[in-house]
Amino acid sequence: MRTRTNSIYTYEDIEALLKKPHYIGHLAGKDKLIDVHSDWIHYMWSSHHRERSLQAFRGSYKTTSVLVIGVPFWLLTHPDDRIFIIRKKFTDASEIVETIASIIEIPEIAELFKFFYGEYPKYVVKRKEKIVYNFKKTRTPEGNINAFGLDTSLVGKHGDVIFLDDFVTLKDRVSRAERNRTTYLIREIATNIVDPNKKVRYLGTPWHKEDAWSICPKPVKYDVNSLDLLSEEEIEHKRKKTTTSLYAANYLLEHVADDDALFKDPVWGKWEYTGVKLPRAHLDAAFDGEHYCALTIMAQRDDGRIQAVGFTYNGNVKDWITQIVNIMRRYKCKKIYNEDNADKGYTADLLKKEGLSVHVYNERMNKHIKISSYLFETWSDIVWSEETDPEYMNQILDYSEKQEPDDAPDSASSLIMNCFSKKGRINTERWKW
Repeated sequence: MRTRTNSIYTYEDIEALLKKPHYIGHLAGKDKLIDVHSDWIHYMWSSHHRERSLQAFRGSYKTTSVLVIGVPFWLLTHPDDRIFIIRKKFTDASEIVETIASIIEIPEIAELFKFFYGEYPKYVVKRKEKIVYNFKKTRTPEGNINAFGLDTSLVGKHGDVIFLDDFVTLKDRVSRAERNRTTYLIREIATNIVDPNKKVRYLGTPWHKEDAWSICPKPVKYDVNSLDLLSEEEIEHKRKKTTTSLYAANYLLEHVADDDALFKDPVWGKWEYTGVKLPRAHLDAAFDGEHYCALTIMAQRDDGRIQAVGFTYNGNVKDWITQIVNIMRRYKCKKIYNEDNADKGYTADLLKKEGLSVHVYNERMNKHIKISSYLFETWSDIVWSEETDPEYMNQILDYSEKQEPDDAPDSASSLIMNCFSKKGRINTERWKW
């Protein structure tokens, strides 16, 4: 077998790795990559089509294969290409660039670059927003690998391969304004920023039927049942921990109609600290299993509306107490409601030890009736803080009877029941401390 001088690889090795690039991932310790990941890499990188899209279920290693391994694979034979990685936030994109750089530093991967270019890859420039390697011979403002946030200005920037990765997130699921914003930015990048003869690639998972995927080229799809990447037990675990419509979108890559949904289009705004009455909180505590802890804080504004913010935590409440206290302080909230049905006052005792004023009550109302009356009747009067945890809001938007997880709508409706009546007027009959 022919080998290049001082190389650990043969020509046959290189030919095999270029044909099945997921094995480059194995060299980097990514041993869960399989043949289909090589198919994805070739589909997204080797095609001369201007636009291509790929959707795969969450946890399918799509970013790992197509970008973390795909970028080194491509640079082995295209040393001067300028690769743009665009994600929702710049910090997320820069993390991917940093991960790719660390992969290229692995001795077995660095040896591949030495085979092609006669020397090990070295940084000429290494910054959060771009990396330039010594094998790049063209001189351009852009690097080999470049990171951008979706709202970063790309005017005057020129890339050869542009990847939009995870450009739709849970925030698009819960906010119409965010969906519209993302769609506008994606259209702007694809039509006015990217040069006509350059490649644009869309990679990720859908979240809502009206999200930015609706304007992208029709994607190749790989749902959770099409690949043997997760066991039946793992799939069932995902199903239990995810609401029905979100499971359909993220794992089956299809949308469930929300025409009959109780809650739609939440009103978003900023949390106001002036012109509001004292805020009150409610904690729906979880201890084990598939449930979430849900914390809701509300305050009545002078205009009669209710401002609200919500947070979730997937774990035992005792591990979240410190964070709850910090959140309460941030929103200047000192009083919190907590039902004692499940733990006989254990959670309340933990909160009291932290100096909070805790009102313990015993819940007797049917959960669905409570949510479909108190929260539903007050829904149009609530202004949700933009700091609300997207998972919290997703549970509300996906709520239906016997749908789990339902901890967020349970917490919100409980707080309304205990403190507010319809139209946002304080329910003084229930306001007892």
